[in-house]
Amino acid sequence: TQGRLLMKIMRNTQDLMMNYQAENCEYFNIGSRIRIVDCHKESYTGTVRSFDYSTKILSIESPSPMVAQLSDIYIFNLDYVEHIDVLDEKKDIPEPLPIISVTKIAQRLQEQEKDRIQQKTYIGVGVSPGGQRLMNTISKTISDCRWHNQDIVVLGEVTIKPPYGPKDLQCMEGSKALAYISKIVEKHYEEEAKQGRVLLAQC
Repeated sequence: TQGRLLMKIMRNTQDLMMNYQAENCEYFNIGSRIRIVDCHKESYTGTVRSFDYSTKILSIESPSPMVAQLSDIYIFNLDYVEHIDVLDEKKDIPEPLPIISVTKIAQRLQEQEKDRIQQKTYIGVGVSPGGQRLMNTISKTISDCRWHNQDIVVLGEVTIKPPYGPKDLQCMEGSKALAYISKIVEKHYEEEAKQGRVLLAQC
């Protein structure tokens, strides 16, 4: 049954591909506004930013729904597109596309990967929800913090032990970071109290 279903899906996909290629093999002008329906029946609307006829690769730009003044770029292989509507065809000579720095893109990807790995170090294993919330608060201000078993270590100098209250801070001799981190911890628990959360050790 699974084999027949897979063959049916593949056959349907091939039919869509052949139908689109036969009926819609055309150029798309840069700057035209189009609506694309892919083979999964999902619809995308945007402005054509690039189109390579030989490879049938098309990209469109749409305003980002998440961040104002930014755009999302969608790239499609027309072999997997069911239908395209041209909503507003651009006849004029297109404006030159902005220069894209491959180096900056690679750097951004490296930074994102580094940040993703760093975020994993902020997640404790077997720690209390209150301790994890405190770590989340500290990491927003100080990136150099990590878990060491059940303890939070900040800047390699200050250690916060369970139950992670303002009195549970220990620091290396001569450290100047204690006062600053203490203020972060105190501010955190002030916000916790406003939300009805009370540190058990302080009750």
